[in-house]
Amino acid sequence: MRENIRIATENDIDVVKDFLGRSEVSSEGVESIIDHFIIMEDELGKLQATLGVERIGKDGLLRSLVVTSNIEQTQILTLFKSAVSLAKHKEMQDLYLVTNREASVVFFTMLGFSRVDEVEIPETVLYSQHIRQIAQTDQAIFMKTSL
Repeated sequence: MRENIRIATENDIDVVKDFLGRSEVSSEGVESIIDHFIIMEDELGKLQATLGVERIGKDGLLRSLVVTSNIEQTQILTLFKSAVSLAKHKEMQDLYLVTNREASVVFFTMLGFSRVDEVEIPETVLYSQHIRQIAQTDQAIFMKTSL
């Protein structure tokens, strides 16, 4: 598959919200931060993956990663690298993520993220709705990279 990776625009709001909704991922607030989403489309322009970077003060939080089943790991890596570049362009200082999959830690470590304890996360980030949803489980793993 030949993909096109780009920053989402206002014209993509409905498509992104529908894509997230079909995967049962919250699309709350997408309208106000659509230019903080990286999207991957196939050669026909059909959405194949998305990843958002929510600004919280001077920091960012990766959210809303959704991929179709035909996306390869190298394409996911490219998507993440694009999101990190977007966060740098938006002049964020630190980028956080939370996952409940231990298997994902190796992948995120390759991208420059390190595990952090919950107490090391700024309260503004820690109490964001996205983190609260995932962190409800005992398996929540927090990671950070400095930009």
